[in-house]
Amino acid sequence: MTRPRIAIIGAGPSGCYSAQAVLKQMPDADVCIFDALPVPFGLIRHGVAADHQGTKAVTKQFARLFEKNGVQFFGGVTIGEDIELAAIRACFDAVVIAHGLHGDIGLDVPGADLPGVFGAGRITRLLNGHPLETRPAPSLGAAVAIVGMGNVALDLVRLLAKSGNDLVGSDIDDEIHAQLTSEVRTIHIIGRSQPVDARFDPAMARELIELPTVEHAVHGVDIGQDGDPRSSIISELDRAPHPPSARVRVEWWFGYAPSDMRGDRQVTGIDIERVDSDDVLTIPVDTVITAIGFTATAQQRLAADTTEAGDTGRLSPGLYVAGWARRGPRGTIPSHRSDAQQLASLIATDLKGPFTRAGAQDLEDRLASAYSYDGWLRVDALETSQATSGRVRKKLTDINHMRAIAAGHSLPSKAPGTTP
Repeated sequence: MTRPRIAIIGAGPSGCYSAQAVLKQMPDADVCIFDALPVPFGLIRHGVAADHQGTKAVTKQFARLFEKNGVQFFGGVTIGEDIELAAIRACFDAVVIAHGLHGDIGLDVPGADLPGVFGAGRITRLLNGHPLETRPAPSLGAAVAIVGMGNVALDLVRLLAKSGNDLVGSDIDDEIHAQLTSEVRTIHIIGRSQPVDARFDPAMARELIELPTVEHAVHGVDIGQDGDPRSSIISELDRAPHPPSARVRVEWWFGYAPSDMRGDRQVTGIDIERVDSDDVLTIPVDTVITAIGFTATAQQRLAADTTEAGDTGRLSPGLYVAGWARRGPRGTIPSHRSDAQQLASLIATDLKGPFTRAGAQDLEDRLASAYSYDGWLRVDALETSQATSGRVRKKLTDINHMRAIAAGHSLPSKAPGTTP
C-alpha cells in the first residue's frame, strides 16, 4: 500500500497547522503545501501587525514542517490559474483549501466607493510589505476614520498613531509607514456596539493607553458597565491624562454606525448615526478605512460554496476547508490549531486506502518552475541581512526581485519593475 498523499492550498497559519495535525494523525503521509506567493507563511508574514513579533514567531515552529518533517512547498502556484483544482485532486488522496480570505468587506452606505475609502486588508498588507500591493501608498491625510472595533481596527489605530521610533524591533515597511502617516493627527474609530459587546481584545486597547504621544477622547459610552474588562479598559483610557507632547488624538465613537460618506471626487467626511436614536453627526475626514471583516476574492473561490462544509470541514469526499476559508474571518492564529486537529482526525478517518499516486509525475513536471522552500530560505537570508537599525528584516516588496532571489538568481538589491 502506498502512503497517503495530502495537498494543502495555502501556506498561512491554517495551512501549516493543518499540515502539522495531518502528520500527527498520519506520520507516513506525503504532504505538499501550495501558495500563490513564492514564500510561505501568508497571514503571519503579511497580516499580523508588524510590531507584534511575538505572534509572528510561530513561523519558527512552522519551519520545522519543511526542515524536519519533509513537507514539500510549491510557491508561486495559483490554483485555478497555473493549475486547476481538479488536476490537484486527481493527484492527491485529500485536498485541504486553507487559503484564507483576502478581500475586504465594504460598507453598504452611499459614497462607500469614493476615492479615499480603503479596506483594512490593503493598508495592513502595505505596512507589512506585501509584494503584490499597488505602490506608492497614499497619504491618509490629517484625519482618518476607521470603521470597526475588532483587533484589526485596533492594530491600525496603533500602527498609524506610532512614529517610526516607536516601532523598534518590528518588520514594518518604513517607507510605506511614512507615506501613510506623515500627516495623520486625528484618528476616529467607530463601532456600533458598546464596549461590553465590542470585539477587540482588552490587551489591544491597553497597548494604546501605553503610547506616550497619543491622547484619547471617548464618546457614546453607556454608564454601568464597569465590571466588564472592555468597559473597564475604555474607562481607564478615557480617564488617562492628556500627554503634553501628544502627536495624535484618537476619538472613540461607541454606539455609532456609518450612514453616508460625504464628498464628490474624494471622501471629505463621514456621517455616523447613533444606533439607539436618530442623531446623526458629520465628521470631517480625509480618508476612511473599513475594518468590518474579510471575504474571499474571486480568485479564491475554488469551491462553489464552502459553507457546505458545515461544522465538519468536509466539502465532499477528499475535499476539505480549513481556517478562515471554513469558518469565516474570526478567531486568533492559535485558535486555528484546534480546528486543524479536528479536521485532521476527520481526514484520517475518511482515508481508508488503498492510496494511489495517479498523475503524480505529471503534476511534478507541470510544477517544475514552482519555488521551493530553499527559495524561501534565500529570501529570508537576504531580508534579514538588509534590515536597517531597529528592524528585524527589510522585506522584498518587488515581486520580480523576490522571484529572482527565490529562484537562486543574483540581482541588484532593487530590481526594476514591480508588475507581477
